[in-house]
Amino acid sequence: MDLNLVSAPHLPDARAALQRQVQHSSTNVVTDYPLLLAPQLSTRLLSANAAVINQAMQQSTLAGVRALLPSDVLLGNAPAKPHFFAVDFALCCNQQQQLVPQLIELQAFPSMLAMSFFLEQQYGATVLAGLTLAQRQQLWQQMLHPEQSSNPGNTGGTGEIIMLDYQPLVQRTAMSFILTAQLGVQPLCVSALYRKGRQLFYRLDGRERKVNRIYNRLILAALPQAVAQQARRLLTDADVSWLGHPDWYYFVSKASMLFMQGPWLPPVSLVNSPAPDTLLADHVCKPLFDFAGRGVELSPTVAYLASLPSAAYMLQQKVNYAPCVTTPQQHQLKTEIRVMSLWPDNAAEPVAVAMMARLTAGGYIGMNHQQTEQHTAGGATVALCAQEAGEAGEAGEKVCA
Repeated sequence: MDLNLVSAPHLPDARAALQRQVQHSSTNVVTDYPLLLAPQLSTRLLSANAAVINQAMQQSTLAGVRALLPSDVLLGNAPAKPHFFAVDFALCCNQQQQLVPQLIELQAFPSMLAMSFFLEQQYGATVLAGLTLAQRQQLWQQMLHPEQSSNPGNTGGTGEIIMLDYQPLVQRTAMSFILTAQLGVQPLCVSALYRKGRQLFYRLDGRERKVNRIYNRLILAALPQAVAQQARRLLTDADVSWLGHPDWYYFVSKASMLFMQGPWLPPVSLVNSPAPDTLLADHVCKPLFDFAGRGVELSPTVAYLASLPSAAYMLQQKVNYAPCVTTPQQHQLKTEIRVMSLWPDNAAEPVAVAMMARLTAGGYIGMNHQQTEQHTAGGATVALCAQEAGEAGEAGEKVCA
């Protein structure tokens, strides 16, 4: 079993630096153990990630997902392609005792890029998919501030670009909002927006600010009903440019897995007929369009399936996580890697820019389940290439193929 492809040394300085930089309780979800991956495992992950994205963007897959969507979830006027992908893989062992990725879920949605970039800088930057950390950060910032990329003398005006969510600074991902704000992108709760005609505004420091661009983290389905209704009134046909249009959260989602195939895909099926308990014991039940592990049932029963409020659920065969991370306290941690990709408007294909790892000793993996796991070394961290290749990196950076 090639478990030697992964290590997780105890290196607390990066998390301490993050806490000093952010000064927010959300840093409690970050563990002191970066995940170091051998180049061949990184290659397997990036290859699987590219295949997943390619299949998710096939017209047949997109059409199949649209047919499953509730009629009232879309804002409309979405661009032809998404700007972000976040693809989650479990690290498992196959029959040849190789450590391989198994797809858990995917989203066309921005993840914790700012946190991942910050931790990578602290632990030692890598060259990922041919790009240095500086190049990947620059690509992201050019997408945040496209007007500065085309006209370096244009500062764009304070407050015109917002990072939108609901109560962003009380979330367990607040650290990423705070770090992004240091790049001139104002975190904003959707309840602070107001509309004049088709234009959006908010007030900051007593001044009215017009919104030109939204870096979107808002998931309409996750909002309280009254907030969601108000958000739809504000955002439908608004005169803004989107970085991460809300509709793409639905177009590329767990539902996409129903139309995929590959060695990285555990068997999945719609919950549309009774299933025997003997079959269910080997499956988890997931809502097709929810997020952050909400609504996932690890031990579904026939009675549970019968109680579901809609048909928008799927059964996914359980994966066997490899015991590839063992802490000094002898806790064996389940490991998932989130590969995060950007797709700039002028790029022919998406670019993998960061890998975030999530470690847990429990049954659930996700930001909402990791705040109390510091005693087991569980939590979120960054995944990096563990070995150096002297010729390929610049300024001593390590290489992940």
